[in-house]
Formats: sequence, C-alpha cells, structure tokens
Amino acid sequence: MLCFAFVDAFAQNSENTCEGKQDSILHKFVYTKVDEAPEPVDGFLKINEVITKNLKLPPSTNYYGLTIIVFVVEADGQIDGQRVKRDPSGDEHLLGNQILRNIATLKWKPGKCNGKPVPCMYSIPINLDPSLSE
Repeated sequence: MLCFAFVDAFAQNSENTCEGKQDSILHKFVYTKVDEAPEPVDGFLKINEVITKNLKLPPSTNYYGLTIIVFVVEADGQIDGQRVKRDPSGDEHLLGNQILRNIATLKWKPGKCNGKPVPCMYSIPINLDPSLSE
C-alpha cells in the first residue's frame, strides 16, 4: 500500500487578505486564508513519511480511497480541533483517527497573517491506493 498526502492550505501574497470563520468545534475564530500557510517544521514530505510508516490497516480490509482530515494549527504551533471529514472506513474513522494521531506528533510552524502567528484551519486529503503497493 502506498499513501499520498496532499496538503490543502491557503496562503496569499497581498496584505490584509486574511480570512477566517468561527470554528464550530473550538468555538473561536480561526483563519482559513493566511499570508503564510502553516507547515511542518521538518517539511511537507515528513507528513507522507509519518503516515506511510505508521498507518496500520486492519487485515482483510477494503479501506482504500480518499481520507480527509482537518485540524487547526494554533498560533503556538500546537494542533487542536482535529476532525475527520471523509474516511473509507465509514463512521468508525479507523483511518482518519490514526492519521490524526500521527499528524499530531509533528511539530508545526503556525500560519501568519500580517506577519503575526494566527490559528489556521488546515486540511489534508490522503489517497490510499492499493494498486501502488510495493
């Protein structure tokens, strides 16, 4: 099984273009568009490495396809408000919850708006494709 993670965060170059919304889980304002997107301290390839190394599929499963996780990278780089938006294992979120646990082990640089660290919503779609197994 091979895993591909693609990061979905929005960064813009213009000043004063940051946008956000009230988060329904954290009950506070979080940014959805920032000048500088959050990123793992060790780089984006570390996301794929950590997920590929640690994801354990239950035996005899058909849990392949798109998993989408969402979380907030706080202004101090901590992870909060984790949620699973889509998971091929259904409501059990077997894959999404594993992925969130692994993502939470990474150190993060916070997103920035006007040069200041801010809490930023972050989404990662992950495609689990068995045809690419080694």
